[in-house]
Amino acid sequence: MTTNEELDEQFIARQRQRLLELREELQEMTRGMEEDQASRGEAEGDASEHDPGDMSHQMFTREMDATVGLQARRRLEDVERALEKIEEGTYGVCDDTGEPIPRGRLEAMPEAIRTVEAQQRHDRTRRPPR
Repeated sequence: MTTNEELDEQFIARQRQRLLELREELQEMTRGMEEDQASRGEAEGDASEHDPGDMSHQMFTREMDATVGLQARRRLEDVERALEKIEEGTYGVCDDTGEPIPRGRLEAMPEAIRTVEAQQRHDRTRRPPR
């Protein structure tokens, strides 16, 4: 098992608490967005009742919500994985390379499960080309 020697038990305990709070926030956000989407669908009703400007605004809003929702779900997955890594004793070690994740990155993003370079590679493979 690989560990990050930069991280002490107190730091990891603080990060665990931050991750638990972040998980709750993200879960609340996704629940709220799902409720908003359901109520918006009911309120929009029959599309023939709306003018093209209203329809275009509704489509834009739905697309923005879908994008934000996807980002929140992906971040929640990372939070869950970071919590697993704490339990495994591998918090602060990159999932892809096994290299230590710098403490500063973990302070800024407690859910970081990859080094910056590995995250950039991961994002390039996950994002469709334009």
